[in-house]
Amino acid sequence: MKHKILLFLAILLVFANILYLLAAHYYPRLDYEVPLMMLNGAFSLYTSAAFLQASQNSFSFHDKLPLPVALEAEALQLSDRILIQSSPDFLCLKDKNGRWLSASPAYLASFNLAGVDYLGKTYFELAQQADCDIEALKAGAARDKIAWKLRRPVKEIRRISPEVTMEVTRTPVYDLEQKRYRLIVTGIPAGEYERKRARLELLEQAVDQCHIACALLDQQFQVLDSNKTFQELTGYPPDALHNQNIAMIIAPAESERAMSALETACGGNAGQRWTAECNCRRGDGGVFPARLEVTAVKDGSRDNHFFFSLSDITQQKLAENRVQKIVYFDELTGLANRALFFERLGQFLSTAARYHLHVIVLYINLDRFKSINDSLGHAAGDELLKKTAERLTDITRKSDLVARLSGDEFAVLLLNDKLQEHAVYAASMIAKKITGCFAQSFFIRRRDVYVGASIGIAISPEDGASAEALVKHADMAMHEAKNAGRNHYQFYRKDFTAAIQDRLNMEINLRNAIAKNELQLYFQPQYRAKDRVLCGAEVLIRWFHQVDGQIKMVPPNHFIPVAEESGLIVDIGRWILRTACKQLKTWQQEGIPLPQVSVNISARQFSDPDFLEMVENALGDSELAPEHLELEITESMLVGDIKRIELQLKRLKKMGIHLALDDFGTGYSSLSYLKNFPIDVLKIDQSFIREMTNDSRDANIVRAIIEMGHSLGQKIIAEGVETEKQLGYLVGRECDIIQGYFFSPPLPGHKMTDLLCSERKNIGKPKQKSLIN
Repeated sequence: MKHKILLFLAILLVFANILYLLAAHYYPRLDYEVPLMMLNGAFSLYTSAAFLQASQNSFSFHDKLPLPVALEAEALQLSDRILIQSSPDFLCLKDKNGRWLSASPAYLASFNLAGVDYLGKTYFELAQQADCDIEALKAGAARDKIAWKLRRPVKEIRRISPEVTMEVTRTPVYDLEQKRYRLIVTGIPAGEYERKRARLELLEQAVDQCHIACALLDQQFQVLDSNKTFQELTGYPPDALHNQNIAMIIAPAESERAMSALETACGGNAGQRWTAECNCRRGDGGVFPARLEVTAVKDGSRDNHFFFSLSDITQQKLAENRVQKIVYFDELTGLANRALFFERLGQFLSTAARYHLHVIVLYINLDRFKSINDSLGHAAGDELLKKTAERLTDITRKSDLVARLSGDEFAVLLLNDKLQEHAVYAASMIAKKITGCFAQSFFIRRRDVYVGASIGIAISPEDGASAEALVKHADMAMHEAKNAGRNHYQFYRKDFTAAIQDRLNMEINLRNAIAKNELQLYFQPQYRAKDRVLCGAEVLIRWFHQVDGQIKMVPPNHFIPVAEESGLIVDIGRWILRTACKQLKTWQQEGIPLPQVSVNISARQFSDPDFLEMVENALGDSELAPEHLELEITESMLVGDIKRIELQLKRLKKMGIHLALDDFGTGYSSLSYLKNFPIDVLKIDQSFIREMTNDSRDANIVRAIIEMGHSLGQKIIAEGVETEKQLGYLVGRECDIIQGYFFSPPLPGHKMTDLLCSERKNIGKPKQKSLIN
């Protein structure tokens, strides 16, 4: 406030002098010199006295300081100085010339300067104080100069007293023009420093002994240090790694790409991480898959460092390969499985659509594989599948895909030319190679085994644009090839779809046939050859399907294969067996002594786990004695698990049921069947009977079967006898039972009842001939 008054009086005096000069110019007669001089003199005395008093009150302790330094120190009295002096820490703030601006009590006490007026003074000025630590002040001045010279923080360990040691840090501070501005001196107890140092040493030991391979890299990705695990994993000694670019441990083929990605990812930003998998190279030249992880680390300097870790993922890759092999490859053959086939087929179709190419699918099914698998065992079947995979792989190109879809079904996938004619030709050539190759025998379990290959071919886009449609149509074509004679190939035709649809409709209708009472039993009488006495009947099935109000009979050779494939034959066979037993029991209760009925058993039905229970229930529900039931089986049903089949047949025999081997001579005709299995009756297939009187070879076969069966104690039934001449030949060869149109066609239940009633008195008595139409 006093300074403002002095300034106001000085300005007022200036205006008074100016007015005096103007008055002296215009009014020379006026005398103002004496009053004006008295006013100037009084003001000079007043300002001198005020300045002296202000100097004694405010600046008495700055007698040696320049005015700017004194003003700077005075400015700190109300801000920095108060804050720093209140701090319990070891702290001091100095200007660019080393003058103390503010200091904490702990800092002053370290120099024995407690209570000393230090503001604005240097080390050398403070050294004049009594009882101060002169050596510490000199050392502090030297450290200050080092900090300014190095332009970075400088640390020292300083012993304050026998009990106290401090870690002192001097940090130079620069202004925006990079000129010296302040020097900050801080300190922490040396005990904390030692603890920090111990922790750092422990951390260093932990990193060195860690099971994770790691290294420290500089800004150029050169190795500064690495732990033992890193050295052991890479096979490089420490001196070989030091100051070497980390690219040296990456496989040459991948190092450039990996380093480029590393530089881009980290880019000098602290905390940035980069992770990648690549092949790494050991010191001995060996290569192993590894996962690399790099983290950018910012230290106290301006340069980045990088923490680099390395993991050997060989076992992980092996596990991934095993999983991929399980997911995408067939375990037995090593071929692509169904999942990989459809994935690759989708890729082929996308490529074909883009470049207007053709995709070819060959759907392959092995002929007679089930028979071989059942007769020789599953181990032999597996060996056959392996050899099949080898042959298909040898035939096809590396760019083609060979897959095992399921069981004995394989597929070949090809990408071919833009022209359909070329695609058809290529498919034909590969199909011919496959059928020709499979016409040759396979050597399995020290024997030659012959199988064929039925092949269906579908070509995209003509036969389907989607993977599902293409495979479906190739499958249809394969079934047509199998029906055409096996070991044959067939291109898909659109009319196959209609045939398959008819087949599906037949299956649906067949499922409802029993509920709708559309199935009926027919009986074909059987007669003893020597006296033409009715001795039994074979049970046959007929399906009268109602369509649009009209009843139409579906031939057995049309719906029986559908029933076999769909599994409906088990339910139909159960119905046949139960109904036939009830019918025979009804006839017996009505006084018609028909000795027995013969029921055909399908292979699917015979292999059903509940087959024996099914037979027992049919006999039990109808209360029919087992000796009145005969079951007809085929030779193909005797191939497979011999022990299981033999046990099942023996159980049937133990129940009292007769067993007949149907269509003998058309299948395997193995004499071991007749020797090992409890067969009561052999039925000669009608294909031999038909030409028996015209072809001596058929006649010789029939004679041989009759003689062989009799020698083994088995009865012989001749099927399909239609003429007197055929009957005469069979009677002459002592055939036991005759069945065929010569005596009677198959009859529905009510007509069979009429026949039995008409012959009730003659059953068991000789007769000449039955003339039933």
